[in-house]
Amino acid sequence: MNRSMTRFLLAGAGLIWLLGCKGGDDEDSIHRIREANDKVVACKSEVSELKGQVASLKRQVAEAAANPRLQLNDPEIINLIADLRKQRHGGADGDEVAIGRGDLKPQDASRVVKKGAQAIQVCYERALKRNSALQYQAGLALVVELTVKPTGAVKEVNVRPSFDADMTSCFQTAAMRWKFPTFGGEPVVVAQKVTLTPKT
Repeated sequence: MNRSMTRFLLAGAGLIWLLGCKGGDDEDSIHRIREANDKVVACKSEVSELKGQVASLKRQVAEAAANPRLQLNDPEIINLIADLRKQRHGGADGDEVAIGRGDLKPQDASRVVKKGAQAIQVCYERALKRNSALQYQAGLALVVELTVKPTGAVKEVNVRPSFDADMTSCFQTAAMRWKFPTFGGEPVVVAQKVTLTPKT
């Protein structure tokens, strides 16, 4: 018989002896032991579940790092990424985040995006009339990401998350018409958080 088995048997015998000596406290002691055991089991289960969640999050981060074009659908994650990029590049609240080696000034980009926000609102209002699922939401939080060429022309538009394919297409068509100031260097990616609410 190995040592761990011997210890286990001795501990069990000691517990039985203690419970036998206590007399009237038997039920109370057994009840407390069961409660403590239940708590230990619940904690182990919770720790196991949290480990699984951490492993899943690590995998998602790895996939996102390996595939920069991965479509993110969770608005909280999108907003968190936009906030982190803003901190990294020193953007002020309400300004978009410029990423790249181009010389486009954030305040110039912000003026263009704010001016074009009316077209985005029109796309949203149209989608509300067609898509009943959008009507049940108080509003939408999106990130509009534009790749701007040094000529000031918009090269590419991504909208995340995509709640409605027609609305996203409308956003892209509208944003492709925007004209930014010319700048030196390489194309710049401008990411702007947009919150859309129905007009009342």
